[in-house]
Amino acid sequence: MAIKDLAVAFNASDNSRAAVRLAVQMCRKYEATLTGIYTHMPVKFENQVEIWISDEMKESLEKADASSVAAIEESFRTTVTENGFDGPVEWASPTGQPNDLLARSARYHDLLLIGQYTNPDRSQRRVRAEELVMNSGKPIIAVPVDYQVRPFTGHAVVAWDGSRPAARALSDAMQILETKERLDVVTVGASDAGTSKSAFAQDIITYLSRHGIDARLTNLSASREGVGATILGYCGETDPDVLVMGAYGHARLREELFGGVTRHILENANVPVLMAH
Repeated sequence: MAIKDLAVAFNASDNSRAAVRLAVQMCRKYEATLTGIYTHMPVKFENQVEIWISDEMKESLEKADASSVAAIEESFRTTVTENGFDGPVEWASPTGQPNDLLARSARYHDLLLIGQYTNPDRSQRRVRAEELVMNSGKPIIAVPVDYQVRPFTGHAVVAWDGSRPAARALSDAMQILETKERLDVVTVGASDAGTSKSAFAQDIITYLSRHGIDARLTNLSASREGVGATILGYCGETDPDVLVMGAYGHARLREELFGGVTRHILENANVPVLMAH
């Protein structure tokens, strides 16, 4: 199924504007609809506080919140216009727990684009990429905060280790990968042709070739900084349009034990990263 419906998480921060820049590029390429989503907590008061607040004050606070949401929508539409997009644009601003709502909203779009990280001083607008990847059931593209528009190079990188999350990410990214002229499948620490990891890497090259994708296998030795840094170092040298990788996590302690490689790449990404779980 072709990519025709992209969503972007937007809260008027610099990182969300970066996500819009890439989203607009992708919408042009795929002739897709772009939907901006701002999830936020509703105005509410503790019971012991609410009894002391007049109805007029409550109404005033609710109007201020509505005005803030309207300003964010206007900022989104302005950002889209400034990036020269004249295709279909929609907006949604549901109220509730931001991560839960955004994960739920992502299920009704082909892809969700988010900024690399959010403003730390605005806790009610914090969006955690790891929760979105684990809960949405759809691929997420995390966009570096300093992402600048440039023509797509037709080059992509897939971080491959033969795992279920890696296979899920590859499958979710196929509509994008099939349009690329060059695809590098990168493994780390699998240079020994006799290892099962290396054998599985060769299998994925065969699989991609059957889809008409010219993929090449690149085995990297892990740097002292770790696997995540090794993958990003390769991306820094080759400048792909996107890095595709599986996201890893722990069912119980997701925030604390979210995979080290995935977390490092999320926090230090130098290219857009498509993740799935």
